Amino acid sequence: MKKNNWLTCGIIVLILFCGGSVFFLGGLGVLAAVFGDDTSAENTSTTVPVAEAPTQSELATTHPENLYESVVQIIALVDMDGGVVEGWTGSGSIISPDGLILTNAHVVLSDKFYDVNGLIVALTTDPDYPAAPRYRAEVMQVNEALDLAVIRIITDLDGNPVDYATLNLPAIPLGDSDALELGGDLTILGYPGIGGATITLTSGKVGGFTTESGVGQRAFIKTSATISGGNSGGLAVNQDEELIGVPTQLGYGGDDQYVDCRVLADTNRDGFVDDNDNCIPTGGFINALRPIKLALPLIEAAARGEINFVSVPQPVVETVPVQVGGTLLYQDDFSNPSSGWSEYSADAGYTRYQDGQYLVEVNQPDYSVWGNYNNDTYTDTIINVDVQVLQSANGTGGFGVMCRYTDNENYYQLEVDEDGYFIIYKYLNGEFIALYDWNNLDALKNRNTMTLTASCIGNELTLAVDNQVIASVTDSSFSQGYIGLVGGTFDDVGIRVGFDNITVYAP
Repeated sequence: MKKNNWLTCGIIVLILFCGGSVFFLGGLGVLAAVFGDDTSAENTSTTVPVAEAPTQSELATTHPENLYESVVQIIALVDMDGGVVEGWTGSGSIISPDGLILTNAHVVLSDKFYDVNGLIVALTTDPDYPAAPRYRAEVMQVNEALDLAVIRIITDLDGNPVDYATLNLPAIPLGDSDALELGGDLTILGYPGIGGATITLTSGKVGGFTTESGVGQRAFIKTSATISGGNSGGLAVNQDEELIGVPTQLGYGGDDQYVDCRVLADTNRDGFVDDNDNCIPTGGFINALRPIKLALPLIEAAARGEINFVSVPQPVVETVPVQVGGTLLYQDDFSNPSSGWSEYSADAGYTRYQDGQYLVEVNQPDYSVWGNYNNDTYTDTIINVDVQVLQSANGTGGFGVMCRYTDNENYYQLEVDEDGYFIIYKYLNGEFIALYDWNNLDALKNRNTMTLTASCIGNELTLAVDNQVIASVTDSSFSQGYIGLVGGTFDDVGIRVGFDNITVYAP
């Protein structure tokens, strides 16, 4: 069977934030023993002094004349097809007169698919009109785990250095997020796209606080204010118009509560991925802010002229191997071409029995091809299969296992890509939803052989490589269905994967 696209959040043929402007077409200590890699599980950071850095910024002590003047739109410039084009947008808050801006890490950093080449900062001087691009900026401080970043204006649009002593931007004063109480008033400002090209204000109350391991009791501030895509990185102030939080996409507050989404898939089935398709949520939840307290170390370091990037730590593999056996339900070495797996052939790719393997080849960009075992449906299963990459798609192709497959629009998929990224997601009534969003593991990069284990037991979905867990998540959308084996491409084509020695166990 086939799908018109490699339907994961990696199909960046066209990018936008949900409802926003379209700019262009288009998951370690024990790993050393498991994969022979000495990569540490600790966060890595590099601190480099900035040449000719400005003097230490003085945080604003007075309010801007109008609140919206302190809110900027950030445009990420990305490399594509040998050129630099406008990619996605987000929001930010001016926090010092000499050009420091607080935003989200995901707004300003490269992702799996595109390298950020530069940042444009646009300012609003009149709320009736869209933000006007004024400056170029560089990244100063990043904490990916918190999804927070501080950037600094460096030049005008023509590349002329700014005079920090006279820049005198309208900075928003910083408040005390620890002082917030339930029911307190909040105002959110940003550029969410769904409000048009101009700045948008929403208001609400403090609805509570969310705990996060390693962060604390106030990892997130919950609010009744509506937050939409594009508002990421924007401004959230208290009743005294002091900055107390940053709208962010990280974390989950419940099903279908998302901050950001992008057009990633052919949702209307017209054969194209374009602005006629629905945006697909890529993570996060509505009504959540990162407290300003968590950003203070980044702000203070940026004010000292320091550059520091703290990345999300590599996932830690469990020391106890994942369960790979139980009551054997089914096994196949693919030596019998009549054993029950579907076969498909077209210009875009094929599935077939060949040389004692089940082959999947994909010859079209942004495409997936898969086959299903159609003789039985399963409920709780542990699926083990040997994988061999017979032909690479320039190191970017992917392969995986499907479980509880009902039809083309309803299934779970557990996937590993050649570049070391992996994901667990579902399609629910044709809508892509990332359950365990993209993460990467250096030890998986360019691995030509491995054993994948996909456990679908109760509401728990677990992905393992060579009997070691790399991702696990819970979801209750599907209780039973067929199993499948899949290959897919992004921009580069030609991946051919051989699957062999599949076993299916009941736990």
